[in-house]
Amino acid sequence: MRSALVVYESIFGDAHTIARAIGDGLAATMPVVVMDAREAPEFLGDEVGLLVVGGPTHQFGMPRPATRKQAERSMGAKFPSTDRGLREWLHGLQPGNGLPAAAFDLRMTHPGFLKHVDHASGQEESLLRQRGFDVVVPAEHFAVTDTAGPLADGEVERARRWGATLAERFAVSRA
Repeated sequence: MRSALVVYESIFGDAHTIARAIGDGLAATMPVVVMDAREAPEFLGDEVGLLVVGGPTHQFGMPRPATRKQAERSMGAKFPSTDRGLREWLHGLQPGNGLPAAAFDLRMTHPGFLKHVDHASGQEESLLRQRGFDVVVPAEHFAVTDTAGPLADGEVERARRWGATLAERFAVSRA
């Protein structure tokens, strides 16, 4: 049985929590590996049948070295390398050759206008498509109450349910 690979970038820990919950939901149907983008392989073996990627929204998009450094400087975020994250991993990833993929992001619940502007998941989906992956469902968005978190109430369980739903859709689309 082919497995799902969930690759995430987390600045304050919330994306890590969401990625693990998505992995838990997927695990009811298929084997799952959840990995930080800094440690994920750039070549996906034949055992990977579904790729799920996600992370936080920084300044209306995916984190970049400058936004990671700013989070470290001004908010005390800690990570071994501010130069490498999900964006850089996706740029270096082997072509997907139609491999099914999905994306998620984290975004603040306020102010309201932020719900209507571009977020990390739009860029994630674009990079997945550019690399030849088949984005099989629209991106999912998980809410944090402030820049450094925490997650809004109920988001971890919602991530589990989304993972389970994604696994069911994936199983049906592959049947």
